[in-house]
Amino acid sequence: MEGKEEKLILELEEPFLFDGETISKICMDGLLDLTARDMCDIDRQMVMRGYQGGGLEVTRCYSMLVAARVNQKAWEFCDNMKSRDSIRLNRMITAFFFAKN
Repeated sequence: MEGKEEKLILELEEPFLFDGETISKICMDGLLDLTARDMCDIDRQMVMRGYQGGGLEVTRCYSMLVAARVNQKAWEFCDNMKSRDSIRLNRMITAFFFAKN
């Protein structure tokens, strides 16, 4: 379809299990619909997990929580993701928030 944005999908190099489901890709299209309230909920979750520093929005943990929120999954959604894929997820989300158009 012309004019439609390309989907924001992270194809995982190594699938992981979550709630009995094999996760081989993570759709991040919901990034476009996140609200400030969503982001504040993620901030609170970071604090509950013990994060105390600045710049929390660029951490890997923050990206994992964003992916969970966007996919309407439990906060632990990405906990079993392989490290290499977690870095790729972090880069994708950080670029989404900070890249200039």
